[in-house]
Amino acid sequence: MDFDDSEGKAVLTVYVQRATEEGYVLHVEHLAAPLRVDGTLLRLNPTPHVDRDAADFRRITAARAAAEKAAAELDAAVSAARANGDSWEVIGAALGMSARTARERFEHKSRRGRNGLLTR
Repeated sequence: MDFDDSEGKAVLTVYVQRATEEGYVLHVEHLAAPLRVDGTLLRLNPTPHVDRDAADFRRITAARAAAEKAAAELDAAVSAARANGDSWEVIGAALGMSARTARERFEHKSRRGRNGLLTR
């Protein structure tokens, strides 16, 4: 699981892996400062061991974050197009879908103005 800062940059990645012996290992990556858990300060190596098995996990979380960012940009682009007077036909054509499908998918998102309030 990634923990992101306000800019969407991962500041901490935590995952659990089954140990070769009984039990589990908690991995903490990208840690920039000491970690406080339930009021107890844990001192961790600032450059934790990166397990090769976690490469796919990190790739998936990075792809998920990129997809969420792209979806937010698409919503903003459609909202801006509507605010600037573009029709659902034009927007649908840009998206490779019908005007009706575009309107059904994005209409509720495009009604918010720049101040975040709903517009008519």
